[in-house]
Amino acid sequence: MNMQRGFSLVELMVALVLGLLVSVAVFSLFVSTLKSNKTHDNLSRLQESARYALYQMQNDLRMTGFRSCLGRKGTTPDTATAADLNLISAIQYHNDFDQPIQGYHAEGASWVPALDSTISGASPSQNSDIITVRFATGQGTQLSAIMANGFAEIPITGNPDNLTTSDDLVIADCVQSTVFKPTSISASTIAHTLAGNTSQDLGRAFGTDAVVMPIKTVTYFVAPSQDISTGLSLWRKTNADTAEELADNIEQLKILYAEDVDGDLAPDKYVTANQVTDMKNVIAIKLMLLARTQDNNLSATGQQYTFNGIKVSTPTDKYIRRVYNMTVTIRNRAT
Repeated sequence: MNMQRGFSLVELMVALVLGLLVSVAVFSLFVSTLKSNKTHDNLSRLQESARYALYQMQNDLRMTGFRSCLGRKGTTPDTATAADLNLISAIQYHNDFDQPIQGYHAEGASWVPALDSTISGASPSQNSDIITVRFATGQGTQLSAIMANGFAEIPITGNPDNLTTSDDLVIADCVQSTVFKPTSISASTIAHTLAGNTSQDLGRAFGTDAVVMPIKTVTYFVAPSQDISTGLSLWRKTNADTAEELADNIEQLKILYAEDVDGDLAPDKYVTANQVTDMKNVIAIKLMLLARTQDNNLSATGQQYTFNGIKVSTPTDKYIRRVYNMTVTIRNRAT
């Protein structure tokens, strides 16, 4: 007699249950790995964004007030790391080199002091501070000979910085600096007539130890992002150009200014922009960034964090946030 034997119903059910358990375990491992990778990718992007933001800000802030060898605080005849003369007839926010540093402290829905229209027009976030710094930049165009007098055209050797008449320039040596508007630039001379300047006289006849450099004005602020659907980013505005989005998912920027009151080149106090006695005494700047992950729901519950001395115990979302601090010494003032 040919007898056929198979699985019993009980055996089949046990096999199905075991298979289901294995499938659940595999699926759970897959979901867990997927979430872990997503969290890791978000944290990596957060860290990269914050570090890049601080790197860019550090490079610009430490150059505050630079104007060749006259940038050092305490040098004669100038102690403010500003130009001795500013001849530009139409001084605007982007070429006001008499103020190498300007800060704006966020208070509620406004800033103290009030923002210039060129900044407020960029719709900055009301919870973040704003900072503007100005400095000479570029390789520097060397003078080829001594000027005949302060009114004469500036003799130059080449044009390594590709200077144009749309630039605002500073000519400086270790004695004096003068900001002016060039009216024409050739391969060998730079003219500086009354067309754009209050005076044609640069103040002295500069010699071959002087250089001509373009002025750069940089403003950093936090504003709504254009690269991501929700969230804020760090923005940078250079001169009168349109602001550029620099680093995404930067929620807040807070700034403290290290003021040297007694002139010993060491900070005496760290204060907000509206509490600075004199910006000429600021020798370092402390930056505080609050960055968050790109994606929400990365943590089971809202994560507590402390930023600028304020503890947020019950966040209404499940983003992961990190706080980054950096103190930038202004090279031309603290050394």
